[in-house]
Amino acid sequence: MNSNRKFLRFFDSEDYETEVPQSDEQKKIDPPLFQQPYPEDVKLIDLIPPEEFTIVKTPFLDLVNRRKSRRKYTEESILLEELSFLLWSTQGVKKVLKSGLGVYRTVPSSGAKSPFETFLVVNRVEGLEPGLYRYISFTHQLMFIKQIDDAEKKMGELAYNQNFVGRAPVIFYWTVVPYRTEWRYTVLSHKFIAVDLGIVCQSLYMACEAINLGTVAIGYYEQNKLDKLFELDTEEEFVVLLAPVGKFAKEKKLSEFFKYPKKEINLDNLVKLTGKYKRKNEVEFIVKEDNLVIKVGEFEEILEPYNEMEFIGEFSSRALRFEFTEEGKPEKVVVLTAEDEVIELEYLEQTI
Repeated sequence: MNSNRKFLRFFDSEDYETEVPQSDEQKKIDPPLFQQPYPEDVKLIDLIPPEEFTIVKTPFLDLVNRRKSRRKYTEESILLEELSFLLWSTQGVKKVLKSGLGVYRTVPSSGAKSPFETFLVVNRVEGLEPGLYRYISFTHQLMFIKQIDDAEKKMGELAYNQNFVGRAPVIFYWTVVPYRTEWRYTVLSHKFIAVDLGIVCQSLYMACEAINLGTVAIGYYEQNKLDKLFELDTEEEFVVLLAPVGKFAKEKKLSEFFKYPKKEINLDNLVKLTGKYKRKNEVEFIVKEDNLVIKVGEFEEILEPYNEMEFIGEFSSRALRFEFTEEGKPEKVVVLTAEDEVIELEYLEQTI
């Protein structure tokens, strides 16, 4: 594990000359293309140009305070203007350097080398046929590549069965062409690419919040299967991150979920809640250091008590409520998930 961290580190000045090899730029090798080629006769789809955007009015501080990962989307389509705005905000080209040495975009990149391409799987965008597209950033256009059979199911499966990903109106996929950065920065490139990718993804988050859309970065995906689906030459280009985008419903207030008033609790209240429950996975509740803890496999999270029956979560859920039979025996746990769904966990056995 420790060896995998090395690319994130940098060099002290005395080590730089011995550890960093001469670059292709220093060797006077011609720079790479900063946009992947495409057929000259392909028909491109015009996007809404940035000077015609009419949808953005949110103050910046509101965006900063509102930004969060959103995983539940409505069935509504998104508008072509909205998609145009997101693409421009994340990879729009402001200037191609006449020297051919880089590109100035709406997001910064190390040395203006801009190593990413943007692919889209469109499910529901007004005016666009569903399918796989590529953003032609130099001209702010879209190129239709192909239809994808049963796309919603397939794209969810390729995100390690995170089905909400496939159901989104549009899914952003960023590929990286490492040589664009390696041409100048050699062994330093992969740290810089990681930094650049984070900036691009955060720009998508902020752009989504600006127009009341939601997104979440997804790093779990089937690498080889996605690369094959996108018809990539994986020696030169491969998928590095994806992000579904869609409209989101107003978040349910916890006061709408909780049944009982807020109340202080003691350790005895917690002990009676311990036990194992199950829906798909087995979930265990234990007491650790006077806290009620939810345990799923190796994962553990301390729950914040709202009262002796109801608790607030951070990662595992938004909130949950323990319910008992009339005889006072554990029956189930009702969970308000991070996606605002209400599910029930069936009681299995006490563990104390």
